[in-house]
Amino acid sequence: MSHLVERLTELRRHLEHLREIRPRVTGAEILRRDLSLHNDVLFSLQVICQLVIDISGELSSRNNQRFGDYTESVRNLAARPEFSATLVNTLSRLPGFRNVLIHEYVTLDFQQVVAALDRLEPVEEFAEIVRRLELEA
Repeated sequence: MSHLVERLTELRRHLEHLREIRPRVTGAEILRRDLSLHNDVLFSLQVICQLVIDISGELSSRNNQRFGDYTESVRNLAARPEFSATLVNTLSRLPGFRNVLIHEYVTLDFQQVVAALDRLEPVEEFAEIVRRLELEA
């Protein structure tokens, strides 16, 4: 199994996990009070962001595209016709969100975290496009 397929499998696993636990996240306050749920949500969101970055980087490399940072690796998706400009624009925010999750954990705005749980459709679309690309390869 290729690295890309392994990463795609892991991405789908974390997306499904967040869908399963989403009903328990009734708001920002529950994430402040319930450390297990807090850790569960934040870890899966971090992994999802990192996997989108990693997969984008691998696709960039396959296209002989250079990138200087994580955001640029995601923006390189725009060179492929399968990825709409709107999707690429949305996904290009994930590296910054990942950094917030990792580095701003003490002052994290949990309302943003809850909102992120309701905006996973672009990542699901990304995963489906990558799956189709791998089937065609």
